[in-house]
Amino acid sequence: AIMLSSITQRLRGRSPGEIVRLIGHNIAYHARGLTPQARRRNRSFQAFDAQWGTDTFAMRELHTLSVDPAVAMHARRYQASSGVNMPIWFADLKVDFARTAFIDYGCGKGRAVLEAARFPFARAIGVEFAPELVDIANRNRDIMASKGALAAPVEFVCMDAGAYDPPTDIDLVCFFYDPFGDAVMAPVVDRLTMLEQPVSVIYLEPHCIGQFRRSGHWAEGVSVDNLVLRNPAAQARGA
Repeated sequence: AIMLSSITQRLRGRSPGEIVRLIGHNIAYHARGLTPQARRRNRSFQAFDAQWGTDTFAMRELHTLSVDPAVAMHARRYQASSGVNMPIWFADLKVDFARTAFIDYGCGKGRAVLEAARFPFARAIGVEFAPELVDIANRNRDIMASKGALAAPVEFVCMDAGAYDPPTDIDLVCFFYDPFGDAVMAPVVDRLTMLEQPVSVIYLEPHCIGQFRRSGHWAEGVSVDNLVLRNPAAQARGA
């Protein structure tokens, strides 16, 4: 009965097409999780928590969180992302840390934000709509800060990513790990596209890349198996 209720909650309000896409996404996700590469990655993720005493690895399904169902229907489950390739990403993007803020959209428990905050960014920001995950992210931040592990100030914002206004007075590196669908990604991209300062995007599993492409505004590249995008101001500065 509990499993049936869980499934019902996840499918409520979705169209037949959305249900098919959700099923396909979950099958692909679980299939990837069975590979030797995935098992090695998971051991690496767990090592981070073992090192710092944090809680970033354990998965959280959306139906277990106190979130608006109308927004949750466009979100993905929480899954941690690794910062192992961040030095390469940031070098490829020629990030000037002192004048740049890092933003993780759909940050969950804050793993990517905390990894980025080990670099000397001016600010590291996580945007997350689930209050339970923001509470965990804040505890994780406090744990790492108490151990002197963070080089940047960290802030977690609890709100719908589609309504979040990024700072306009600083360069941005924006991080997406397949956090949500097109309905949320569209307003996020619209806001980023309107910004005049340099904006670089790191996008893992870029299922909503069409939202960036529709404006014709973003230049695409690749860095260590993920997509990177840059707006005209970032392209000019990186030239």
